[in-house]
Amino acid sequence: MTKPRFSVDITGAISALEAHAILTAMSDEGCFHEHAGLRLPLGIYNVSISRVTDKLIRLCRRVETFFNAPDSLSPQGETREVLLEIIDYIELSLYAAAEHVDDVKSICTGFFKHTSFRDKDPAYRVLEKAVKQHKHFVASAANAIKHQQSRIRLAAIQFKDDEYVGALHGYFIEGVANGVVGPSSTFHKSKKLYSLTSLAWEIVLFLLLVSRDLATFLRSVSVQREGPVRPTSEQFAKAVVAAARLPIYDFGEAHPFSKATVTLNAPEATLHLLDSSLYGSIRSGWSASSIPTFGRLESQYEGDGKTIHFELFHPETVSFQRWT
Repeated sequence: MTKPRFSVDITGAISALEAHAILTAMSDEGCFHEHAGLRLPLGIYNVSISRVTDKLIRLCRRVETFFNAPDSLSPQGETREVLLEIIDYIELSLYAAAEHVDDVKSICTGFFKHTSFRDKDPAYRVLEKAVKQHKHFVASAANAIKHQQSRIRLAAIQFKDDEYVGALHGYFIEGVANGVVGPSSTFHKSKKLYSLTSLAWEIVLFLLLVSRDLATFLRSVSVQREGPVRPTSEQFAKAVVAAARLPIYDFGEAHPFSKATVTLNAPEATLHLLDSSLYGSIRSGWSASSIPTFGRLESQYEGDGKTIHFELFHPETVSFQRWT
């Protein structure tokens, strides 16, 4: 099966979200959204994308700060404050992404006089099935945090590559098994640690994939259209840029780039936007010839005043992802 491909203009001058153009060109005629107490379709979509990307940009910027900190392996003081903000924005980003599914459903619902008509519509059924697959990761993570008293925890592993010495950061969703606190057995069924930077791409691709399937549904809706139009998506482009400034790697989990291909349209005058100088980022890629070595892993557990047993673990593999 051919992987989906997406091209993102990092200036945001052309929206990479395929549903965006259709919603922008779509007439309000024939919509039942306002009668149902909803915003009009484009309004729902714009607010939803803005909510997700705002949280994601804030997350990525704090992660970049964290990578630049000299004490990120054992954070103290201001670095620890950044770590706590990262945890908060991971959770907020996951919640916003999960809510995006409901927003897409609201967009679709407003094209039908009754939900029974919507549920029988073949195009809606196709969309619902596709979105169910796309949302699996974000929904599972959000549910684990919300309903199982779980908490995001960070972990970092030392590494050396050529002359570069630093740390790679990951996260896990905490759980309890037989009185031992460790990675949640329901969420971390195979891998105990996920790359902190791959989460950003997980959410970016989630938005792109859902937008493509929503676009297919919208083309089936018989409403008047105006156009052609070329909507902008500056906020989404900023989120992609913020993610591309981070190193890309995984701890053995399936990296989002294994599911889809993302190419960036970056005119020469805009390349500075991608330059974070972080080793492993799009502008400062990993060495193709060196053999990295790895050291100890530090897990950022926190006590609860009662539990005394915490699981120690180490990622089985570490893989560096490279832009092509």
